[in-house]
Amino acid sequence: MEILDQSRPRAWPSDMTRRLFRALFFVTIIAGGVLFWLAPHPPMDDLPQHAAQVAALHDLLLGQSPWDQLLRINLFTPYVLAYGLATALSFLMPVGAALKLVLTLSFYGFVATYVALRRRFHADERLDWLCVPGFFGFAYEYGFFSYLVATPIGMGFLLIALDYAEQPSWRRGAVLLLADIGVFFSHGLLFVFVNAIGGTFLLVRNHGDWRRIVWSVWPYVALAALCGVYALSHHDVDLAPMYPYRVLWSMNPLIRFLCAIAYPWGITPNVWMLAVTMLMFAAPFCMGARWSRNGMAFVPLAVFVLGWFCIPAFAMNTNFLFHRFALFLLPFYALNFSSAERDDEMRGDDRRLGVWTQIALVAVCATFLGAQGMRAMRFADESADFDTIAAEVEPAQRALNITFNLNSPAANNPVVYDNFALWYQADHHGLVDFNAAWFPPQIVRYRLDRLPAVGPADVAPQPLSATFDWYRHQGWMYRYFFVRHTSPIPVGFFANPDCPVVLVKTVGTWSVYERQSCRRG
Repeated sequence: MEILDQSRPRAWPSDMTRRLFRALFFVTIIAGGVLFWLAPHPPMDDLPQHAAQVAALHDLLLGQSPWDQLLRINLFTPYVLAYGLATALSFLMPVGAALKLVLTLSFYGFVATYVALRRRFHADERLDWLCVPGFFGFAYEYGFFSYLVATPIGMGFLLIALDYAEQPSWRRGAVLLLADIGVFFSHGLLFVFVNAIGGTFLLVRNHGDWRRIVWSVWPYVALAALCGVYALSHHDVDLAPMYPYRVLWSMNPLIRFLCAIAYPWGITPNVWMLAVTMLMFAAPFCMGARWSRNGMAFVPLAVFVLGWFCIPAFAMNTNFLFHRFALFLLPFYALNFSSAERDDEMRGDDRRLGVWTQIALVAVCATFLGAQGMRAMRFADESADFDTIAAEVEPAQRALNITFNLNSPAANNPVVYDNFALWYQADHHGLVDFNAAWFPPQIVRYRLDRLPAVGPADVAPQPLSATFDWYRHQGWMYRYFFVRHTSPIPVGFFANPDCPVVLVKTVGTWSVYERQSCRRG
């Protein structure tokens, strides 16, 4: 009888443990996609604006929009992908469901493309958990729909850029160019970010061979030309109020470091974020992973760090420029580690520490997603008041969104009600200001000669509730005023000598007012 070597652990417990954790990972990812469906209107700040864009585009394409004299379609925009997918689905389902389905598929696509990239770098699969939280962090709570939808496209582009950097050819260059065009029409900021990574791949892989670099850079040069055409097409003096030439840097490195700890998890900083972020960063070392020997694996994280500390906070009327890239911090960090050795060959203490670390990662991700799910369900109850008052008014009317309190205690989101009244436009074919149709990149834009008085300068940095003026903001243009408030509305807020404004209904923290017939104006 063969005598077994008792000093060497068998392989099957390690294999079974690996399969168990992969099954848990798969279940967690599936559960993550469910988050978008837990509330009729997810607790995502900008999502109502995106829903309003999709609804308006749907009606314009059908020739049934009551606002076709005010709006036009703009297909030369970096946001074609997200709006195109959601609008196509809106012919089969309600607008809100279309956005949720696109977001769900985008999350699954982001995880799938990360796993593919991790395999290319031969990174440690046990660290795949690090790609889970960021998708539901800062960008999710702010409702950056187009950005979230573009992330799997950007990750897929990195795979193609890596292929091209390792073995440039005309065929691969053409594929890279086509993929890059796809990224361009997905999201402008992400386009710049992933091209910086792809270009760095090319430089690192061909370091010292400048002739090959010059010969291979043509796909990126071609895309620079596309950017030039886009810029020229929007070079119009009438657009200056939309795109003020103002840049806010907020370059304090300590603040940016603290933001890197908080924003993979959400908008509002909390002490627990420090603990779980430190766990994520310590996980590779606790698992016995080692720094990757593949120099290309360091590139995405290096470009991320450079951008995080150098990209402005605000430019071209776009806020939160560097903040939204927090989604990539933990996944790009994980790419830098490969398994030190087979798990079944590790020493007992090291193997147990690795297993307990994986259990901790599972617990963190499951707890975080569970917390976001509970917030979404509480938010569904809290925000239902708006649906009640929106059902009390006539559809297809023009309305103004006035918010005295942006905060949602249920969702733990301090800004989630900023654009919430835009759901009236998305669900009831209305037109609500302030409206993102002001901005040139939107797929549905106001016609330049029909811009409303309520513009970007009227809602930032202060909410409209603090600056509203009946005459300056042309209050007579609106039939309804949706107002969110947690205290009594100031007496005489809508007072004017021409157009009586009466309260239609108040439910919870929402009120809707109606303008009566005006004597003039």
